[in-house]
Amino acid sequence: MRRNFFTILCIFCVFLSSCNSKSSDTVTLSSETEVTSFYFTKQDSFPSISNTTFTISNYSAQDTGLITNADSMTYLTPVNRLVPRVLFKATPSSATIITSDTTITMGGKDTIDFTHPVLLRVVSSDMSATKYYRIVVNVHQVDPDLFTWQQLSDDVLGGGSAATKGLVLNERFYLFANDGFVTTVYRSADGSMWDEGTIPTTLPSGCRVRDILEANGELYYCQDGVVYTSADGVNWQMQDQSGEPYVPQVMLMHFNDSVWLVAEHATDHTYHLAVEDGDTWRTYAEPLPANWPLSDFAVVEFRSSSDRPRAMIVGGYDTEGNTLNSRWNIEYSLADGYRYANFAIERPLCSAILGASVVHYGKLFYLFGGVDAEAQYLSTTALYSDDEGLNWFPIDTVHNRLMDVYSPRTQVSACVHQSCIYLFGGQTRTENFSDVLKGKLTSIDW
Repeated sequence: MRRNFFTILCIFCVFLSSCNSKSSDTVTLSSETEVTSFYFTKQDSFPSISNTTFTISNYSAQDTGLITNADSMTYLTPVNRLVPRVLFKATPSSATIITSDTTITMGGKDTIDFTHPVLLRVVSSDMSATKYYRIVVNVHQVDPDLFTWQQLSDDVLGGGSAATKGLVLNERFYLFANDGFVTTVYRSADGSMWDEGTIPTTLPSGCRVRDILEANGELYYCQDGVVYTSADGVNWQMQDQSGEPYVPQVMLMHFNDSVWLVAEHATDHTYHLAVEDGDTWRTYAEPLPANWPLSDFAVVEFRSSSDRPRAMIVGGYDTEGNTLNSRWNIEYSLADGYRYANFAIERPLCSAILGASVVHYGKLFYLFGGVDAEAQYLSTTALYSDDEGLNWFPIDTVHNRLMDVYSPRTQVSACVHQSCIYLFGGQTRTENFSDVLKGKLTSIDW
């Protein structure tokens, strides 16, 4: 009896072993055709290609999909010999690339031309499903460093000769002109079509229009101890502070969400920074350096690479009428308050910087117009700085060529509005301009 039981047990074990063996040899085939990842292998000449992000999506039908990169590759990136890497949800029976003239079975090392869209055909491992993916590789077709310039108006004043200041206020373009006797303001919705001009109220007849400042949706101007403000450029209000201990002399800048001017102490005639504080001006006790500019300077406000509010005041004339090549930088931090330093001490740009305009555009500073102490033009086109005003260089005229109608000049106005640079007017020794130019960097909105 025991022998029979042992025999039966052995037969059962053999049967069980046979079942397990058949189970382990069974392969389950998948019906999945889904691509989960797509990228390119790194190239020595263009290593960033491997970092290009592709999105994978379905069309309306589940058996068709799209693989594409939303952010285009860098201009001139070659895509005619790329090695794609594809990851699948399940191993397919086949994956082939179909171009206009050939079909390539993917093996992980195939070089494929992606100049034009191609198809990826994926067949599931159980041969029951097929899916097509359209692969579109986007490359920027325009040089990102290219500037395009156009002339919006060749003569806003219609032949008149005057000093000018152009700016943008509440989405409208303004050009202020003063011919030595009368100030006129011209307005435009697009910088091309301008009205016939209006004489503003209250502004003094000898208004130094280049000193008009736009800040927080208002205009500011200062002369003879009186601060003028306007919301529309035509109607101005007066705030007479000529009898105060600190007498306003000139508007300076819009910086750190505040409006600034330079005030003169009525007794010792030192100059100080003053900031708008409600209906009054709060004056800083520390006097400004003796060579601080009071006229014909340029100002640019920006946030530094350390994300701190900064401003740079460039060139001009000091209180004694001396020409300046200074580049005063003002920085604000919660720990130290306001600090300023002159970048020109170690790296002077030239003998003087008079009548220039500076803008912060993209990641660079651009300086337009201006003359030096010998009345020689600073540049026939423009200068740029890539280190926040420390060093300056001529622009690359291959990529940034101002139009031929733009002749070297001084007293030009420059501002940035809606991703574009606008240049207004200016003058030479023999001519005053009232033209308007618009320039845009191709990649500024990328």
